[in-house]
Amino acid sequence: MAVSGGFPINLQPQVAMRPAWAGVRVAGAATAAGNDAPAPLLDSKGLEVGSPESRYGLSMQTLQLLKQYDVRNMSGKDLDALSEVMLAQGDMAGDVAGAISSDIESKGWNTAGDSNALEIFAKRRDDAMASVKAGEITMRLADFPLKTNARVREALEKLAGIHDALQGDGSVQAAASDSMSQALELKRFNDWTRIEQQGAEPGQPPATYDQKTADAVMNTLQRLGVKLPPADDKVGAGDPMAQAWSAYQAWRAQHPDGKLQIDLQAAADKAADPSKPEPTEAPAAAAQPATPASMKRQAQALVQGAQLQAQYGMSLPMLQLLKGFDVANASVDQVKQLGQLLQGNGALSQDDADSLLPLTQRGMVDTIGYYRRDLSWLADAQQHGIVPQYRTAQGMADLANVAGRARNDQQAQAVLDRLAGLHQALQGDDRVQAVADGGLQQASDLAAFNVWAQVERQGARSGDSAQPEFRSRQDVDGIFRTLQRIGVELTPLDGDANVSQKLAQAWKDYQGWSRSHPDAQPALQLAPAARINDFA
Repeated sequence: MAVSGGFPINLQPQVAMRPAWAGVRVAGAATAAGNDAPAPLLDSKGLEVGSPESRYGLSMQTLQLLKQYDVRNMSGKDLDALSEVMLAQGDMAGDVAGAISSDIESKGWNTAGDSNALEIFAKRRDDAMASVKAGEITMRLADFPLKTNARVREALEKLAGIHDALQGDGSVQAAASDSMSQALELKRFNDWTRIEQQGAEPGQPPATYDQKTADAVMNTLQRLGVKLPPADDKVGAGDPMAQAWSAYQAWRAQHPDGKLQIDLQAAADKAADPSKPEPTEAPAAAAQPATPASMKRQAQALVQGAQLQAQYGMSLPMLQLLKGFDVANASVDQVKQLGQLLQGNGALSQDDADSLLPLTQRGMVDTIGYYRRDLSWLADAQQHGIVPQYRTAQGMADLANVAGRARNDQQAQAVLDRLAGLHQALQGDDRVQAVADGGLQQASDLAAFNVWAQVERQGARSGDSAQPEFRSRQDVDGIFRTLQRIGVELTPLDGDANVSQKLAQAWKDYQGWSRSHPDAQPALQLAPAARINDFA
């Protein structure tokens, strides 16, 4: 399996996997270059360096589809088709494509509306890890599914990042809005032509095809304008697939340079230079240099922030959040949100965050006391010689790892107690100013904004650097709430503008705001500092 920039997507070299009629419009063959033209520089896969296929590590058809379709907002049916098409193109590993298709089929979202695959597979991972941490299944049993899930999430995040990067890359033309079904039919059509070209083994009956393949062949031939012979034709009489093969061979003889492709959107008037980020507007006039007093205040703030981080073990923004937020009185959803923020800021390890999953994934009540009650229940069961059980869809079942559940209960309770104790300790530390009301939502919004801004500044033009600008609708809402909170005037767009277009315009608006506010940075809104009269 080849690897593109650390992202395992190819089963075989792309050229070897590409069908003869890889792409349904008819186009003529490209004119050969003159003998004097210099040979293009090729990468390790035989692709021209600088081409979209080389930069993103995917076939052109896959890139065209990804520019149109977003794995964060597409139907299960289309995602299943995308994984099947990418597998055939050599753009997705077999275990990843198989895991996606299996989940869509078994969980029933192949007939649902648009879904966010990133959220779905993240929840699958957390649910499985919650079962491990709760002692319901062993880690040995869950290890393989969790590793497969990790590869699926890595692949989907890369596809989301490439979708975002392609929105500003004019070197790739987007597929038409209904082209996913075309791509799947074309894949099945290519499979059919390959089998027919090989022919049946001596002494074996001709190949038979399922209804999906038969429909794909007939639809593709119809789009090509191929007319099937009448029913009384001697060639292949009574066998529609044999008739189709005969008709296709006749069409191919008349169109030797014909190329099968999915339908594309109209090309943009001006293509972006794929090798460079989009040009930005001319910078505003240089800002006034900082005064010695402001430089001194900044230096003092940096020193104080470093001291607080060394003392408490987390960054100042997280300390400000925890001073205004008491985990002892938090809901399950708030604990989950806080855990994700602390983990994202490096204040909570992955294992500590996972220890909270039995609480947050099951929606238990009394967050601060849940694990203590569970430990008491486990101890009582042990005292009476009873194997603790848990409820399943099939009835009650014994815990697979009682000791592991007890260890996780202790670990999770220690995490909650530490956060509650830190909240209390910060009440007496005037160096830390608490976040204003709604600080947890503010912090989540700001985290989403920072990810978006980092990706936009990076300006990805390759598969190596492509990262998703957002992972959920909540992230998008948080980005816009942060922009509005800091005073960015957003340009209104037409009602049918998609998320990518809205974020692209918002980035331009934010850049304009930044030029007029060179020293301002989005930050948490803090509560007013306590005054002596407040305690009178």
